[in-house]
Parts: sequence; C-alpha cells; structure tokens
Amino acid sequence: MNNLVRRVAATTAAVALLTLVACDVWIGAFRAWWDRHSLTGSVVASLLVVAVTALIFDEIVARRQRRDRAVSVAVQALIVYGQARRAYGTIVASGDDEPSSSGAAEELRMFASMLLTASPNLFDDPAARSFLGQLEAFAASMFRMVSARSRGGPTADARDRLGSELAQLQASVQPLVARIPTEDQSLLEGSDQG
Repeated sequence: MNNLVRRVAATTAAVALLTLVACDVWIGAFRAWWDRHSLTGSVVASLLVVAVTALIFDEIVARRQRRDRAVSVAVQALIVYGQARRAYGTIVASGDDEPSSSGAAEELRMFASMLLTASPNLFDDPAARSFLGQLEAFAASMFRMVSARSRGGPTADARDRLGSELAQLQASVQPLVARIPTEDQSLLEGSDQG
C-alpha cells in the first residue's frame, strides 16, 4: 500500500508540474496571472520541483533497496534449503540404524536453529513466505520420521511422503533462486539442487 501511495503522489506531482509548464507556454492569460502573482508562482513551482525530486528519488532508492533485499532473502533461503537437504540426506542414509540417528538428530537441530534465525527475514517477502511454509511442513515431517525410529522405524510410506515434500520444497525455492545472479549461484551452499 505504501508503494502505491508513493507512486501516486510522485505521478500527481509530476503531472501537476507538467500541466503548469504547458499552461504557462500555451495559455497567455494563465501566464499573465502568474506574472502578476510572482511570489505565489515561485512558491508553487519550488514546492512542485521539491516534491517531484523527493518522490522520484525516494522511489528509486526504495526500488534499489527492495532489489537488494530480495537477493539477500533469496541467499538466506538457499542456505536454509541446503541445510534442509543435508538433514534429509542424513535421515534417509541412516535408515533404521539407531547409532546414525544421533547424526540425523544433530542435523535436525542445526536445521531448526537455521530456520528459527532465518524466519523473520523470510516472512516479509511473499515468495519467501511461501517457501517458509513449505520448509516448516518439511521440518515437521523430518522430526516425525526421526522420532518414529525410536518407536520401531518409519514406514516406506513415510519415506515416500518425505521425498515428495522435498520435491515440493525444491519447487518453492526456485523463484528465490532465480533472483540470485547466475554466476553467484554456484558459490552458494545448496545451489546444486539435484
């Protein structure tokens, strides 16, 4: 909403300034009135120039900040996604073995810590918020799978469900990955999403 208000105000000020200039050039009576009221004309012109300059500058700065923040959020999401994949890999690799489940539990703890740290930044961005919802569901499924080990092991259905949730998670991270410049994607952890 704030972006819309700012854009409408900038457009209104620019149109008012252009209208005044056009009327001054083409309408003699208009020009004569402003000549007789020079102080009013100067104040109005100065205010319009300041408004146009400030609003346009504000829009340019806001757009640059949104673009920079979008890349930062995407990088953070990609790092958390990489940790989610590592935790998934550890859980799947451990199978029903009890000794390696401690490694899976450790990976899950690291993943949960990353998720808690990244959540506030991911929540403000619509695409990242969608990814965050998928990520939380995936985390819950992984925790259920690890806890199922202590009760006799996860079923093949649970493993298949976890694999399909990973595929959904990968699909939800793709719009965020697209924000990151291609040359930088290979440097980031988790960019090899295969």
